[in-house]
Amino acid sequence: MWNRKHSVTLSIIICFIIAAVITIFVVMGPWLVELWFARYRGWSEDSKAIKDMVVLFSACFYPSAVFGYITLYSLIHLLFDIYRNEIFIDANVLRLKVISWCCFAVAVITFAGGLFYAPFLFISVAAGFIGLMLRIIKNVMQNAVALREESDLTI
Repeated sequence: MWNRKHSVTLSIIICFIIAAVITIFVVMGPWLVELWFARYRGWSEDSKAIKDMVVLFSACFYPSAVFGYITLYSLIHLLFDIYRNEIFIDANVLRLKVISWCCFAVAVITFAGGLFYAPFLFISVAAGFIGLMLRIIKNVMQNAVALREESDLTI
């Protein structure tokens, strides 16, 4: 029977899978960019354009990967707290705040990259929007923590 604990466990597993995928891209990223533009976009393998794309990828992806790892670390801790039924606590509010700022950082990084390669602008908008949604959720969670603390004092 599928329940809340199974859902949280699945989310934790997905976080570790995404961490592995990011690690693969950290190791193989430049090669994959070269492969993509040479084989699937038809660019010459030794062209300056491919070298420029590898530099742009590196300039955008590697700093974003750091924020991705920070986000995953915070998400995993948040999910373990949810698994233990420790939901409305200050630590989770802080984790949501960190995750939202990581999204905003990625939005800024990819916006800068989008000035040179337009598809990065879509990533920038998506990361900024997710960061905004997480700020709102963080504010709701912060108010829930305050209400919980207030109700604990009245009992």
